[in-house]
Amino acid sequence: MENSQQSQTQALAYEFQAIRERKDMYEQNLDLIYASLSNLSNTKETLKNLENVQEGDEILIPVGGIINLKANIKQPKNILLSVSDVVIEKNIEGSIEFIDKLINQHQEQIKFLNEQLYKMETRLQTISQMFRQDTIPQSS
Repeated sequence: MENSQQSQTQALAYEFQAIRERKDMYEQNLDLIYASLSNLSNTKETLKNLENVQEGDEILIPVGGIINLKANIKQPKNILLSVSDVVIEKNIEGSIEFIDKLINQHQEQIKFLNEQLYKMETRLQTISQMFRQDTIPQSS
């Protein structure tokens, strides 16, 4: 009987550790998705701002960090999108629609990950309680 309880305790400890590791991974994924979502939102705002830009207008183009380049716009209504190593030309409206689809996908991923994290947290709390109260179920 003692060995059975000990093996159940060990199994719960392994489950607890596995859930914690998976939870950490999901939280990291969530952080990445939030960062990407923020980038998409900024991109969408930039595209909206381009609607008023005319050919020949001068704009600043960020090239990384604190570095920007001045550039004259040649074709302000044509946007080049990089999709899976392929460049697609779209108008501003089509580009915004594409970004909106990506934003929706990100929001769905966030919803899914948050649901999974809630389930994991609930299970971790249950296991923790079992250890604190020493109420590991007995097998028959």
